[in-house]
Amino acid sequence: MYTAVQAEHLGNTLDAVTPGDLKESLDYGPLLNGNAWPDSPDDLQTTCERYFQALSELGATMRQIFAVALKLPKAFFDPYVSEHDSCFRAINYPEPQVTPLPGQLRAGEHTDYGCMTLLRVEDAPGGLEVRDRSGRWILVPAMTGAFVVNIGDMMARWTNDRWVSTLHRVANPPLDRTLGTRRQSLVFFANPKPNAVIECIPSCTDAVHPPKYAPITAAAHIEAKEQKARG
Repeated sequence: MYTAVQAEHLGNTLDAVTPGDLKESLDYGPLLNGNAWPDSPDDLQTTCERYFQALSELGATMRQIFAVALKLPKAFFDPYVSEHDSCFRAINYPEPQVTPLPGQLRAGEHTDYGCMTLLRVEDAPGGLEVRDRSGRWILVPAMTGAFVVNIGDMMARWTNDRWVSTLHRVANPPLDRTLGTRRQSLVFFANPKPNAVIECIPSCTDAVHPPKYAPITAAAHIEAKEQKARG
């Protein structure tokens, strides 16, 4: 599924009103509705399917690590991810052609919708920034052979905000350094199956910390976020 430049408004998912993001993307997932594969490049489908499989396996390893860290059985999350609704997204941030509108970014401030995000970033001006708990925005360095791992909203709900979702954005390059600032990112959103019920897990609630969120299906949660992002 292709999304054009400025068609997505990620800042709106946090109830802001922002101009469209200065990026375009191509999404792939076995459960994702979309258009037919383009005629070229001729190996695009095979490449996306292989990357999706490899990152699915990495996501499974990360879920086991998460479970152990939360004092749960290692396989706790497995029933939630059979026929999982994960998505691979290839993002292109083109060189700016005009001055951005007020409040317009390559990707507006947002948290990711699912359980976790596995991200490969490119070293180019105008990059990924995360906000720490003091409110500072910190540039995430591009490290060779490494992934950025974001906690998503579903994992925050599952853990009763013991683990919070990562607030992040993609900044614009400096206006005097736009040449050569095209940037690409490979993003894997590791999500449960659509009918998985996301509710507070046993190790994250007690008499002092009651559940903060009502149960919700993964599909309903993601759809509500996507509707806001479409502006």
